[in-house]
Amino acid sequence: MKRPILDRIASSLFNLEMDRVESSSVVDEQGRVGEPMSWAQNDSLANKFSKIIAGNDLGYKFKQWVADIVAGEYDEEKIEAYAKDFISNAETSGVPIAMFSFTTCPFCRGAKDYFDKEGIDYVSLELDELDGNLGNEIRSVLGKMTRRTSVPSIFVKGTAIGGLNDGTPGLMPLVESGELNNLLLQQ
Repeated sequence: MKRPILDRIASSLFNLEMDRVESSSVVDEQGRVGEPMSWAQNDSLANKFSKIIAGNDLGYKFKQWVADIVAGEYDEEKIEAYAKDFISNAETSGVPIAMFSFTTCPFCRGAKDYFDKEGIDYVSLELDELDGNLGNEIRSVLGKMTRRTSVPSIFVKGTAIGGLNDGTPGLMPLVESGELNNLLLQQ
């Protein structure tokens, strides 16, 4: 029996992405396997491209459409509650940062490296290590919650701040402006 066209598109997109990640993966200085850390630099082509796509409504709609197709059919309310519970459980347990991440993503590893270097407590949910299609479902829901389907998706005390270099406004812009410390100190 043939699968519906959207299922075939979703499978093709997912397989293309996995092939791209696998073919570009390297081992970084800390022994982690993933896309090159240089891609996460603010002035890299990968980062500039990401900002252009994420910085306009058409780019967001396209990325959300892809995330929705890859996620397939799922209980959106249940997955949204799961994501929100992860965020609130971090805050309730006194951990100021909750992050949704992929282990192979250089932007995610860059955010973790920053938190580790600065001694900032965080919890990270590795979407690519979750069972079944749960990670893709969460990514689709996060897109609807934050208008960003890319990772990392970082929350400081329950408030979405974006990714490493971009978003609303992003981790490193908050660090550079001194606002991250203000957010961490707020009660």
